[in-house]
Amino acid sequence: MVISSLKLVEPDLLRVEQQLVQLLEQRGGVLKGPAEMMFRSGGKRLRPALVLLSSRLYGAQPESAISIAAAVEMVHGASLIHDDVIDDTDLRRGQPTMKAISGNRIAVLLGDLLLCQALLAVAELDRVVLVQVVSQAVADMTAGQIMELRYQGNVETQVDHYLRMIEGKTAALMEAGCRLGALLNHAGTEQIDACARFGLNLGMAFQISDDVLDIWGNPDKLGKPTGNDLRERKYTLPFLHAYQQSQKPQRNLVRQLLTQEPLETGAMQALVQWMDQNGSREHSLELAQRYIGRAREALLLTPPGPTRTTLEELLDYVMKREQ
Repeated sequence: MVISSLKLVEPDLLRVEQQLVQLLEQRGGVLKGPAEMMFRSGGKRLRPALVLLSSRLYGAQPESAISIAAAVEMVHGASLIHDDVIDDTDLRRGQPTMKAISGNRIAVLLGDLLLCQALLAVAELDRVVLVQVVSQAVADMTAGQIMELRYQGNVETQVDHYLRMIEGKTAALMEAGCRLGALLNHAGTEQIDACARFGLNLGMAFQISDDVLDIWGNPDKLGKPTGNDLRERKYTLPFLHAYQQSQKPQRNLVRQLLTQEPLETGAMQALVQWMDQNGSREHSLELAQRYIGRAREALLLTPPGPTRTTLEELLDYVMKREQ
């Protein structure tokens, strides 16, 4: 499923899909079948699109952008597989996860395989800086996941900790994708940094928006029930804002509701109402919009044209999407 604002690179995103299948056919070994099934199930392909668009900002898209975009999508796929194992998730985008289909052991190995193949695909271009960018993104994503686990279940988590966590877990790979695209076309240092800032701030807004949708989104469009983060005791920005705004009696009531295992419908409704009363949805979306503003500022430092217009439209999509 390609996002409508990405029509400019839709043909090349199809080539990225083909590259993914080809890489797995050549190197997937015994895990080739499960890996192909995962990528053929679709996705937004936002991260590879960022690679393609960032490279196009600075001239004709080099052929190597397809391979780098495929590598970035493999890193993303690996992170989703590992997340599903850690979170014991059986459903993603309305489809069974690899963990649900093949079990934890195969899923972990498949995630590891994808990470290795992604790094190999980048290394084949023989530019050390590209490998460094991808490796740093993987390290940042892992650190973000560790932070999430560390703070899971802690209602006293500070917003700053949450923001650092999503910067690693989500924004780091979008930042890397944009940096890689600019590097591929040998953009100048300031231009590369502008692209990277765009990707970082886009990623921050994307994850905050995602966390809002997890509470107030439409389950039919999300392909999963709302409230999963609360059920897993992952306290995202809307919850943390409401908790910090609340007085001790409200906090005690919230803590009491959270002692239910599993979290029942009535308790979930009460928690959502509590967040509504504290204006947490509006507060979260306002912060996401500030990140969007920073991304727009970064884009102004890049060359104007159809590619920059597409990236601007992508910012609108992040704030208006329903899934």
